[in-house]
Amino acid sequence: MDTVLLRLPTVVPKFGTNTPVCLPLGMAYIASTIRDLGFDVRCVDAVGEDPFKHIVLENPNFLSFGLSTPEIVEKGGKCDVIGVSLMFSHDWAVAKSIIQKIRENNPKTVIICGGEHVTAVPEFCLNDCPAIDICVLGEGEETISELMPAIQSKAPLGDIKGIVYRSGGEAISTGPRTRIAVLDDLPRPAWDLLPMENYLSNSLGYGVNPGRTVPLQVARGCPYQCTFCSSPQMWTTRWNVRDVDEVIAEMQYDIDTYGAQNFDWYDLTSIVKKDWIVDFCRKVIAKNWGITWQMPSGTRSEALDEEVLQLMYLSGQRNISYAPESGSPDTLKEIKKKISLDSMKISIKSALKVGLNVKLNLIMGFPNETKERVFETLSFVRSMALMGVHDINITCYAPYPGSEAFLGLQNEGKIAMNEEYFYALTSYTDLRHSISYSDHIGNRALTLYRLGGFIMFYSLSYLTRPIRLIKVFYNLFTGKAESRLDTALRGIFDRLFIKKFKINNV
Repeated sequence: MDTVLLRLPTVVPKFGTNTPVCLPLGMAYIASTIRDLGFDVRCVDAVGEDPFKHIVLENPNFLSFGLSTPEIVEKGGKCDVIGVSLMFSHDWAVAKSIIQKIRENNPKTVIICGGEHVTAVPEFCLNDCPAIDICVLGEGEETISELMPAIQSKAPLGDIKGIVYRSGGEAISTGPRTRIAVLDDLPRPAWDLLPMENYLSNSLGYGVNPGRTVPLQVARGCPYQCTFCSSPQMWTTRWNVRDVDEVIAEMQYDIDTYGAQNFDWYDLTSIVKKDWIVDFCRKVIAKNWGITWQMPSGTRSEALDEEVLQLMYLSGQRNISYAPESGSPDTLKEIKKKISLDSMKISIKSALKVGLNVKLNLIMGFPNETKERVFETLSFVRSMALMGVHDINITCYAPYPGSEAFLGLQNEGKIAMNEEYFYALTSYTDLRHSISYSDHIGNRALTLYRLGGFIMFYSLSYLTRPIRLIKVFYNLFTGKAESRLDTALRGIFDRLFIKKFKINNV
């Protein structure tokens, strides 16, 4: 049974602050699982096949990264099963049109979709895109291990937990599947099935100036329940961490096989237990690899005291992102972000002291957020700039399906899941346009607050540390990146002045 796994292009605003070109870790895990079952499997990574291609969509304010629809259909060819990764809801409008084209080319193929977007709204996906046959919910490895033999033998699907499938014109849910107990029992990601060299030789990843970068998943799940986050739908709230020695062994394999120089941690919440990270750092130091590793996703600070941060630096950690989300205690309480800003400030100061490049992730425009709370966040931004934090990302709140806040807005009739809504989700990184879901703050005001926060932060940062500004201009024109700002500016510069776009070909 010939199987193709597909990673679709990703959609970004033309003036967005991110350039999401990174290896598809989830697809690599699923590919490895299917191969171990004895099935033939190929991967079509629409982003990795042509990582610098930008396609202007019908709405010229948006771009897609990666292959065009005809190229994807051609590379996929004819097959028995197609598995599509759908992690991010802002890709849905483009994704469903591509899936429909794939269906036209493969009328009898079983099309399976999985990922965070699908997990959040499986019935909607089946109804909105008739080409999809089955949605896999949450962790997919154990589910796909049962689903593939069932498809091959044409057995009933009702006993396979963790799916929603189409039957007789209806969406049938089989109920949730129990979380995978031991992550180290999973086969390692099938990087050999992906265009690895396109990523490695171009230093592509989430981190900063990383060299040959391979992703690493250390843990799954998050024990916290922030209202704006859809992670609980995908992973539940159980934090499951791998054995340190198994992580070290995987890193050694990637160094030996791919010449890995850097590891980007893809975990949502990487560090919960201090003893785990201390053990990891000491074992990496003992290896004396000379590699770096980075935590580009916003992490928490509870276990990150000066002792831990010093060990992290000595083991090769160079870039770390903290996720306070807001500088307003009232907002933090409302979004159930159970952190202490004072404790996080102590951790950030320690991170800077030991030599780490520090970035902060903040969000404005939460439902019910007032101007006074936004000003508290701006005051926090000011204090972080003066402290010496290197980078900041101020996004607007985006109501992702599956999150508690999304359900609240949907129940109030403030969200309709149409094409406009899915494109609007990309506004969280759009520098020119913000969408506010607060009754107290308009779209224009939110845009100005975000821009004001950026301008204030980097102005203070460069006035107090002018050498950083010199480095920004140098890095922009040499292609080097030492901070997230360098990476973002380079992406915008490329999109505006260097890269050639294909028009309306998706």
